Amino acid sequence: MVHAGASAPSRRYPPELLARACRELADAHAVRLLFTGAAGERQLIEEIRGRVESPSESLAGTLSLAELAALLEAAPLLLSGNTGPVHLAAAVGTPVVDIYALTNPQHTPWQVASKVLSHDVPCRWCYRSICPEGHHLCLRGVAPETVVTAVLELLRDPAVTGSGCRVSGF
Repeated sequence: MVHAGASAPSRRYPPELLARACRELADAHAVRLLFTGAAGERQLIEEIRGRVESPSESLAGTLSLAELAALLEAAPLLLSGNTGPVHLAAAVGTPVVDIYALTNPQHTPWQVASKVLSHDVPCRWCYRSICPEGHHLCLRGVAPETVVTAVLELLRDPAVTGSGCRVSGF
């Protein structure tokens, strides 16, 4: 599952970078992509899906909180920025790759297999909803290739998936 949105713009991985990571996962590793998000994030998700150019599904704006939790519980992994679904995934035991904006030093996934990715910047822990420096480097500095590697490491780790999840055809 991919959750592209967040209530604060400072916590959203840039769509062009997320699309590059998702395209690599889909094309080179046969990972099936399912996007989730709020109704107001449909345009963002469609922009990303359009850039991916591989088959994917979107349930943006269609799920209740209970349905999102059930879907997360069934998913092999969640790829997201630091937002509510990350914590919901952790609560139901789903591994998480969290592309983590350094706006707040708390709230990373806990008690679940996870990779927290960020790029250290002098302005970290700004507690701002919009990047005060305008560069968004704590997220822009995370290469899509790093995201792909983190996703594949969790999907292929037998300690995470039990017997090791086949990347193609989960």
